[in-house]
Amino acid sequence: MVTVRLSDNSFTHRLYIKPKEEITRTDGVAVSVKWAATRLSDSNLFFVFDEEDRDELLGLNERFVSILSKEMGVESLLIEDLVEKLLPSPKKTILPKMPLKKTKAVSKPKSSLKK
Repeated sequence: MVTVRLSDNSFTHRLYIKPKEEITRTDGVAVSVKWAATRLSDSNLFFVFDEEDRDELLGLNERFVSILSKEMGVESLLIEDLVEKLLPSPKKTILPKMPLKKTKAVSKPKSSLKK
């Protein structure tokens, strides 16, 4: 389910999206993908899509795909492109660098004999 909350620059402080469910700038509510797809261009709302929404997004019919592309302001009607823009990119794992071993410099012993 998509989480929706009010954006930081919204004009209202709370909004009732269903009779007993309200959203604020800090508290969001889970809504369906279709509900979110028809309201993406609303500047008062902030949507958070999860990886769990991928299957539901890929299963949208042509009508909702065209609505989704119009709401996003994108020319492409390929659902795969739209899904990649909506879903967060997978986090890359960064391996820590192994510390370099410091070697001591070997100095030549000075001889006490003078030439």
